[in-house]
Amino acid sequence: MASGAMDSSASSGMSSGMSGSFNVNNFATTLYSAGWMPTTPAGYAGSWLFLFFLAMLWRGLTVTLSKLDAYWARKHEAYSILVDGGKERVDRKKAVEVWRTSVNLPRAVLATVNQGIAYLLMIAVMTMNVGFFFAVLVGYFVGELSFQRLHAR
Repeated sequence: MASGAMDSSASSGMSSGMSGSFNVNNFATTLYSAGWMPTTPAGYAGSWLFLFFLAMLWRGLTVTLSKLDAYWARKHEAYSILVDGGKERVDRKKAVEVWRTSVNLPRAVLATVNQGIAYLLMIAVMTMNVGFFFAVLVGYFVGELSFQRLHAR
């Protein structure tokens, strides 16, 4: 009797809806909501392309944030004012970066959008659908090829 109770408790442990292996034979994978479940090859291809371009967008936003940070650092570099012994002087070596609405607000908005996209991609990969996984990977790869050269400059 004790083994029967253990069998039923062990089998209910994996009833959370997530499997431990990738799904390769099923187009009908729910993506983000119950209404977004591709059931045809065309629907699956559309979902695949959406994830591909979303991963590219995520990579592009990451590079854009990095470029904007470098731009803002150069732009506001000369405005660092150090007070030393009662004398104010402009110095290129900043001790503390000054908080600016014109810099920090757009940076926060872009970083939040970028992180939201990253979470959407994570949810897509967590469906354990091989096609969705490769859509995200290939999108990241193409985004890296497209945008990384801009980051190097």
